[in-house]
Amino acid sequence: MSPRASTKLPLTVLVALLLACACTTTATRTAPFRVRPDSTAAGALQGPFSGQVKDSASGDPIPGALVYATWTYERGDGIPQPTGAAEAVASTDANGRYNIVHPKQATPDGNLTAFHLVVYKKGYVAYRSDRRFSDLGPRFDFAQTHNAISLDRWHSEHSHVRHLRYVGGGSALAALTAWERAEATAELSGERKELDGQLSSDLLDSLSDGRLIAAQLLGEAEIKEITGYEGTFESGPLNDEADTANYSSQHFKALGQPEVYDVAIRLWRLDEDRAAKRFAELSETLPGVTERDDVADQSLLALEGDIQGYAFLDKRRSIVVLITCGKGQCSEQSQLVALAGKIFSNIEAVVPLGQR
Repeated sequence: MSPRASTKLPLTVLVALLLACACTTTATRTAPFRVRPDSTAAGALQGPFSGQVKDSASGDPIPGALVYATWTYERGDGIPQPTGAAEAVASTDANGRYNIVHPKQATPDGNLTAFHLVVYKKGYVAYRSDRRFSDLGPRFDFAQTHNAISLDRWHSEHSHVRHLRYVGGGSALAALTAWERAEATAELSGERKELDGQLSSDLLDSLSDGRLIAAQLLGEAEIKEITGYEGTFESGPLNDEADTANYSSQHFKALGQPEVYDVAIRLWRLDEDRAAKRFAELSETLPGVTERDDVADQSLLALEGDIQGYAFLDKRRSIVVLITCGKGQCSEQSQLVALAGKIFSNIEAVVPLGQR
């Protein structure tokens, strides 16, 4: 079928409108965290950052914990396009205290839009400034300075697979968590068979509260297998809004490459009427839309310059997915369709018909 009329909204603007995100300014975003625990004033994304890490049970300081900080830069109106990231690595001192400053020599082009901090210590459950490990829900108690962090001891009932996904990517973290990958591999092979050759038992566990997590429906290995990409990704949720029971996102940022090598997933799990309405909104507002019948009950392909998107509607499960992939990563449309098909097959494997 022929593409839709050229009056469509740009692909980078569309999803922002759908999510009612007022991202029409190029100013640096207001930090989503407080400047101090005892203040209601917003902190500064630039930093500096300070805090103390303690054992949640004993209250003792935890020395030698890795403190990994990342700053994200973006440009453009609507849904901003990532332009780079900066990172800083430190460790807690003998009193469990840390201090993080932005590396001035590493300031990418664009606007500073996000800051994330991860604390990792072997034998403990890691800490993230933006979300909790227990339910992957958003964290609201992080503070820029005098931040108080309590780490829980690792217990045998915890999942290494889930923990590695929670910790996320980054060169420093990858080196420090290498030992845990072996534990995760043993966990996968010893407890339950992986679904469709890729998905772990942790994905089944994530459905216990009715939640689907975009990060668990497509992995880096699956992307590389389909596109042939040999580089590395830094992955994490998009900055549009936090994951909920109805919405989830994941951004696979290709390190050292322009945004045309990135992959992003947005997933909505709604009731039947709202799911149909969301897909209709995508169909009416995405640019260069061509109706397809490759994946699920309804699907479409959208094109805008070097960015291409594919959306599908699974009517029986009331799920809508939009995946975008730049032409650097998905040089052929068939690769984008294959990624969407992989997501759909993973959804079919873990969401029985009739489960909401």
